[in-house]
Amino acid sequence: MTEAEFIEWCDEDTWAEWVDGEVIMASPASLKHVDLAGFLLIVLRIYATQRNLGSVFGPEFQVRLGRLRRRRVPDLLFVSKDRLNLLTANHLEGAPDLVVEIVSPDSVARDWREKYLDYEAAGVREYWVIDPPAQRMEAYALDENGHFARIEEQESA
Repeated sequence: MTEAEFIEWCDEDTWAEWVDGEVIMASPASLKHVDLAGFLLIVLRIYATQRNLGSVFGPEFQVRLGRLRRRRVPDLLFVSKDRLNLLTANHLEGAPDLVVEIVSPDSVARDWREKYLDYEAAGVREYWVIDPPAQRMEAYALDENGHFARIEEQESA
């Protein structure tokens, strides 16, 4: 399917991604997934709004990574205020500053490998992968060479 055909076919009630001509349909999310995504959306949106940092969006908003021939739908994304001009009526044109993916049983390889590589290549500044089934969370930031480096945990004071 071409990107133009995908855009015409995919409406706001269809949860799908477009990857180099292939349509990837999303399975319905579990209650745990929806609750976690909703909680993080509220917390991150309040934080970003109170500090005038930018905008946070949930899983209804597409990200177009044109150079990679991808249209991804992250669970959460953040766009800094100086990059809000990349927002269109129904998608972000380019890499978000932050992407958060919550792993589901059917998305393990997609979130940990495929999307990791896509987001890294697109220049997403930070990528968080939250994996409830594995009780694991990892965060990555782009280094000076354009590759993701794991953000190590730090003890709070």
